Amino acid sequence: MGALGSPRCMLLSIMLLLILLSSRACLAAPEEEDYGYIASEPEYPLLLRGIYVDGEHVRVKSLPVNVEAGSTVCVAPAIYTDIDRRYAFRGWDDGLGNPCRAVSANATYTAVYVEQVLVQVFSELREYSRSFWVDVGEMVNLTVPEIVEKEGVQYRFVEWSGGERPWSPTNHLVAVKPVRVELKWEPRYLLALTSSHGVLVNGSGYYGFGSIAVISAPDEVVLEPGRKLVFERWVSVGPIPAIIPNEGSSTTTLRVEGPYIIKAVYSEMYYVEVLGVAGETVVKRWAKAGEVVQVSVKPVVEVIKNEVRYVFRGWSEPSLPQIPSFTVSVEKPLIVKAIYEREYMVEAVGEYGISGGGWYPENSTAILKVPATPRTMLLLKTVFNGWAGDLEDTVRRGETLIVYVRRPVKIKAMYSIEPDYISIAVLVGVIAVLAAAGLRGGKRKHLEAYKQTEEAVEVEA
Repeated sequence: MGALGSPRCMLLSIMLLLILLSSRACLAAPEEEDYGYIASEPEYPLLLRGIYVDGEHVRVKSLPVNVEAGSTVCVAPAIYTDIDRRYAFRGWDDGLGNPCRAVSANATYTAVYVEQVLVQVFSELREYSRSFWVDVGEMVNLTVPEIVEKEGVQYRFVEWSGGERPWSPTNHLVAVKPVRVELKWEPRYLLALTSSHGVLVNGSGYYGFGSIAVISAPDEVVLEPGRKLVFERWVSVGPIPAIIPNEGSSTTTLRVEGPYIIKAVYSEMYYVEVLGVAGETVVKRWAKAGEVVQVSVKPVVEVIKNEVRYVFRGWSEPSLPQIPSFTVSVEKPLIVKAIYEREYMVEAVGEYGISGGGWYPENSTAILKVPATPRTMLLLKTVFNGWAGDLEDTVRRGETLIVYVRRPVKIKAMYSIEPDYISIAVLVGVIAVLAAAGLRGGKRKHLEAYKQTEEAVEVEA
């Protein structure tokens, strides 16, 4: 202990301490050369957020920051000072764009940041709503179409809520602070009119909300002779139903409150005309396609009672049932005439019977026949004396009369009563015979009475 506390030992100790301190001072100078330096432009982003060295966060109080050579330094890509303000990393001053880099000794690296503000555009049409960051002081161009059509709605540009040209679809502004811009549109709704059968209707177009639209369609459209289309009603056929006040009127109005599709419904009609006897109109109207129409005419039409009549014989259209009454489904125009035949009455009167009288078609032939001697009475006989009446167009052949029927005809068979000489002769002969027979019988009776008297006298004697 005494040796260690001697002046000599103390001197040695001091000398050793000075050697150690001098050696450390000699080593410190070369260690300064093993560091690189990190700075930023502007300084605020790194002072606010710091840096990452080999993945560990390092707070920064002043710049530049000494970083050991060979380390990897990362800076934040974006540093937010508010929800709508930030500093965005643009790269290093030596041109490297990656936020992370290796640090070399004795090199200074400056991270370049730019201040940005948020620009927000709000639109009823979502595809035109957007937000983006813009460098402070940069010119921002805002452009939208003047008209946008989408699902039956036409949006017309109205204005921007800000900017240097708010009334124009092409607007611009300088971003000196965060910006919120509203884009205003005027919606106009498509009223689309269609029709059955391709009929042209009027009133289609775009209308503002609440506008009153006038829609119209032709009452009739002639397709060809005997075939036409007739307006029936308006029908809402779109996904959004429309209220049509007078749907049965070909011209009406409605309030437009959305995109509507409205259809004009037409019925296909066919002309039906049925003519009866002498061209008389039985049916004359338009019928819907497929409608069942009853067609009926009289089988017989009497013009002059018991003299002239018309008899149904068929229709001018061979494909129709050739009967007076039938039903038909209307699939095409139907113009048909009933075919009648004129008939005249051949009235034949005969006291003792006559054949061949009745109704005959015009220009036909009737044959009338009567018995020659219809009956015989005692001593009398009925004799056919000929024909009387309308005999202009006739041919007489005894008891047969041929009549050419060109008008109503009245014919009478004429008879007379005459003595039947044969019957009389026969009767006289019979009487004579009977008389002779009576005389012979009386004489015989007289002789028998005489004989009986004589026999009685003899008996008495």
